[in-house]
Amino acid sequence: MRVQALVEATRRPVARRAIGIAVVLALIGAGAVTGSIAGTATAGPVREGVPVPAAQVPMIAQAALSCPSLTASRLAGQLMAESGFDAAARTERGGSGLAGLTDEVWEQWKPWVGAKRLDPEANVFALAHYMCDMVGQIRHRDVGGSLWELALGAHRSGLDTVLARSAVPNDSAAYVNEVASYAAWYAARPDFATEDADEPDDPPAQNPDVAPVPVPDQYVELVKNAGKECAAVSGPKIAAQLMAASAFNANKLGTDGAQGIAQFLPAVWNRYGQAGASPWDAAVAIPTLGRTMCALSAELSGLAEDPYPVALAAFQWGPTAIRQAEGVPDSPTVKDFAQRVLDYTAYYAKDARLGPVTPPAGAQPTPQATRTPTPNLAAPPPGTNATPTQRATTQQQGQQPAPPAANDPPAQQPTSGGPTQYQIKGYADKCIDAPSAVDGATLQLWTCTGGASQKFTFENGTIRHKGLCMDLAWASSDDGTRIQLATCNGGWAQRFKVNTAHDLVNTEVGKCVDVVDWNDANGAALQLWTCKGETNQKWWAS
Repeated sequence: MRVQALVEATRRPVARRAIGIAVVLALIGAGAVTGSIAGTATAGPVREGVPVPAAQVPMIAQAALSCPSLTASRLAGQLMAESGFDAAARTERGGSGLAGLTDEVWEQWKPWVGAKRLDPEANVFALAHYMCDMVGQIRHRDVGGSLWELALGAHRSGLDTVLARSAVPNDSAAYVNEVASYAAWYAARPDFATEDADEPDDPPAQNPDVAPVPVPDQYVELVKNAGKECAAVSGPKIAAQLMAASAFNANKLGTDGAQGIAQFLPAVWNRYGQAGASPWDAAVAIPTLGRTMCALSAELSGLAEDPYPVALAAFQWGPTAIRQAEGVPDSPTVKDFAQRVLDYTAYYAKDARLGPVTPPAGAQPTPQATRTPTPNLAAPPPGTNATPTQRATTQQQGQQPAPPAANDPPAQQPTSGGPTQYQIKGYADKCIDAPSAVDGATLQLWTCTGGASQKFTFENGTIRHKGLCMDLAWASSDDGTRIQLATCNGGWAQRFKVNTAHDLVNTEVGKCVDVVDWNDANGAALQLWTCKGETNQKWWAS
């Protein structure tokens, strides 16, 4: 009998699994288990693991939903082999933590921004996503055999080695046997007694055609607010897209590498996602989906009378491919997904929870409020001795011109007091964006969407967004001071305008709003900096 029986035991329904384990155990006692996994591994006895710590059971079960090849018992077996569920463990191969991941793999697969290196939950999800990624790559190359076993072999011996051999390499066979033996033991444990049936030979459709389900309560506000980003999207559309993409499974890894609740492809996330954020974090991915669909609808508006189906296609394939196809490509998968979203939209339009809401508050973690202090509102801070005019006249030869003084007439400056809203567009053809309308929210660079988060008014020498003013954090005039939103107070730290040189300048200290480190990624922070006339300091209100 082959150890393959152990592997089968980890993916069968409970009733069959119990019988299979009993047979395997009996045969092991008789010394009958021999053979290999995928023709290379050496058999070993079923290994009794340690009980999974209670706190880790739900995270393992949830992470195992990342792809069909993974089950909770398989993931538990691998964690047992790597660390024995010891979050502080270190391996002979240089790995550490519950999952035994190397630092290189951890940096690539840590599931959210700020995840701690030895955090058990983060390690479990990182391992699950990493293994599912290898399963997907092996599946793509049409390598025969158990995808899970091959992925285990790739984890130990390298993906290229597995692809070259089309089998588990000899030097990782013992590891594959060890994990499979533990997995068979965990499959019979009551912790994981409700696992799904066999792993399918062929991957299911990435977006199964199933009846829609109500938006889970924890996502309702995120969906509503994402649907207010621009006229092209709505809460029901966002809900429909999430349902079609993942059925609200925040841990899904698609067969094409799409990630998280919204199923962002890495290339799409890199273009439209926030720098340093993770598509696995639903609180970030859902509002980013709203922004992305707004941006794609705007970018591709010339390709169809209704740009939304085109934007849905671009979300799957990227905008370049859609432009080349001059619209929705003749692909059943792409067309079916777009149609499914439109069909689901009618269902979610009946959900009163997704009705009219206040303007979006964003989904990024609320920044720590740094209110501008109220003292000394009428003058620049101590140490700022020169007036803007004096600084302009004392600049050294060869320096870029300083911005005009506060009383110079602005270029493109909207008339104060008017209700008109403007985008402020600049570096990398991106716009100033407010991730949330709260006191202390850092302003950032973002792909221009025309959405509510990018609308500003120019009133009485200030630049305002939803009743808050553009502001210098802590009323500092130092280079590097964060540009934020704050409660309007009439102080000098909130006096901004776009001047004739297209500098967005604080008119009291004569310094410019600058994109930090020339970063053109979405989410790049804005700061105050000495005006240099560089492109990362140029802005247009339109």
